Amino acid sequence: MIRLACIQPEILPKIDRSYSEVEKILNSLIKHHNNCDIICLPERWISPINKKELNIQKERGSTYKFIKNLAKEYGIGIISGALWEKRKDTIKPRITSYFFDNNGDEIYRQDKIHLYSYEKLNFEPGKELIVFSFKKISFTILICFDMAFFETPRLAAENGADLLFSPTQISVDGMSNWKTYLKTRALENRIPVVACNTFGTILKRKFTGNSKIISFEKDFISPSKLRVIEGPIDSSGYIYDEIDLAFPKKLRKLRFKEVIEKNAIIIRKTNKI
Repeated sequence: MIRLACIQPEILPKIDRSYSEVEKILNSLIKHHNNCDIICLPERWISPINKKELNIQKERGSTYKFIKNLAKEYGIGIISGALWEKRKDTIKPRITSYFFDNNGDEIYRQDKIHLYSYEKLNFEPGKELIVFSFKKISFTILICFDMAFFETPRLAAENGADLLFSPTQISVDGMSNWKTYLKTRALENRIPVVACNTFGTILKRKFTGNSKIISFEKDFISPSKLRVIEGPIDSSGYIYDEIDLAFPKKLRKLRFKEVIEKNAIIIRKTNKI
């Protein structure tokens, strides 16, 4: 059994206020669920603009240190959301998500692989998909747009991931598609999905939150039945759930036995009569 939560803070104009907002929600979560194993933050939870420029921090900068200290102080595994950071060994900055264990130790980081829209101009994509291990479970972090493509979730599931975490930044206009993507990725891979979405306004674009934890109702094998826990809409807050990973693992094993390699399927195009 794994105990999971999404913290959904409002984006505030100053970083120190954003830090306080996260810690306030974390304290509320712990008050009601003091045995949580992993917490996920949204892709954007601090203002993306700093003095009219993109808020790009140095590698393992102030926000990294804030999350690291939170994980250590509260004894909880934390996924940092997505940080924008400039590294010495990259040409452009990376969008990356760190995972800290309950001792505050950095386990590894996942760079965003599929860049979206303006991100292609300002950042460079990651090229590796990381499978993290923590408390005898394995998981992958798919940052927002990485969930919109079938190959990244499938590779994670095929390589031992028990869970897909997705820090996201989905505006009001994209919510309908996003909900479909999340359920589709869960069903096609028979794997739980934890998606933490941004709440607030960024450059006049509205983000409503409504984070989700998607798992499977036990004993529903064919057809499988999704269990969906939804976060607050248009407000800050958190969601929490407990998931028995043994059942979706059983479902995944059955599903992958039915997969046909695409190269084994013959493509035939008909001529127009």
